[in-house]
Amino acid sequence: MYYVHSQYPDVILSKRVTELDIERRALWAGLFCSLFGLIVGFIVFAGTRPALFGSLSVGAVSAVTGAVSAGTSSAYAFRTMLRAREPWLKRIPKWRQVVVALGLVLVHVASTVMILLVVFHLFQQAFYGLHLDVLAGSLAVAAATGIAAYLSLEATARINAETLSVVLGIFMAAGVLISMLLAEDQGWWKSMFSSLGTTQAGMGSFWTFNLTLVISGLVLAAFAEFLTRDLVRLSQTYRCRPSLERYKLARMVRPRPRIVRWCLLLVAVAIIGIGMVPYNLSIEGHSAFVQLASISMIILLLGTVVLLPGYPAVFHLLSYTAVGAIWVAFLLWTEWSYYNLTGFELSVVAILFSWISVFIRTTSAMTQDRLAPRTTHSPSEVAKKTKSS
Repeated sequence: MYYVHSQYPDVILSKRVTELDIERRALWAGLFCSLFGLIVGFIVFAGTRPALFGSLSVGAVSAVTGAVSAGTSSAYAFRTMLRAREPWLKRIPKWRQVVVALGLVLVHVASTVMILLVVFHLFQQAFYGLHLDVLAGSLAVAAATGIAAYLSLEATARINAETLSVVLGIFMAAGVLISMLLAEDQGWWKSMFSSLGTTQAGMGSFWTFNLTLVISGLVLAAFAEFLTRDLVRLSQTYRCRPSLERYKLARMVRPRPRIVRWCLLLVAVAIIGIGMVPYNLSIEGHSAFVQLASISMIILLLGTVVLLPGYPAVFHLLSYTAVGAIWVAFLLWTEWSYYNLTGFELSVVAILFSWISVFIRTTSAMTQDRLAPRTTHSPSEVAKKTKSS
């Protein structure tokens, strides 16, 4: 435990990078990247009248320039601001810092591409047949690029475990939904969920689904680092209940942040593996990664009482309820034939993400309560002192 504590010291956010610093640098990043997008637009659209969506369209160019700007801004924010606000990031090994940075950068790049393509596609449908001149098209690219850079820098500089979990959930849901819409095989759901990641579903669905899984795995690995920091801070203030102190076994039970982190990292590796090894490429390899993710999550769910002592009893009850719900979902598929494999997979994903969301919110609430200053006076005494002062 000393090894983990030395990497995640219980520190307050550094004041070297203030909220105003973040806002000012984000505005500068938006301005510079807007000029970058404007120049690229003038070069690409010279002598043409680009459409809003399609090849060499405003949407396509905006997606490229926005992705470059979002990635650059995110990397800059991680290097100069996030590590200053979260000094523990500098203390973990370099390769883990690279994984965290890579996850944050790639999720902002991929999100920018998806959002801009979807937005310009919708605009093209709303303004059917519209073509812009060079100036209007370049200004649209500049605006999209600047906004992407601004939001990416803001999001990266202020990231924490709670916000990162929200980003992960939204990104995975959006990526999977887009891959469903891009699937050329409309009956993909009749076989299994992973069929979206095969070439039979179409190249658009193939790349969207698998890249979503790979990037989500990297984001989950980054999320594990932030969550571990919060768990270590909780473990440093953990005290066994007085009624249980007379039991030697109860005194030995303490929070185990490292085990929780390893379980989440194994899930992250498994998700990356599922994306990199589609089941039509290797059924055995794909199934092995699925089983790895399943076993890691089951260990985490069943072990919350031992791994996370001090959490509310209702949280542990919810963890075992999640295990029971997964078992019922399995029976609905195998024994009662209520739905097919796709239905079972969607049910499990929904259950696990719901539990992770509760886990994050509970951890965040406990961390804030432990860090909040406490008073030994009653509310009435505090009110009297306030009036007298």
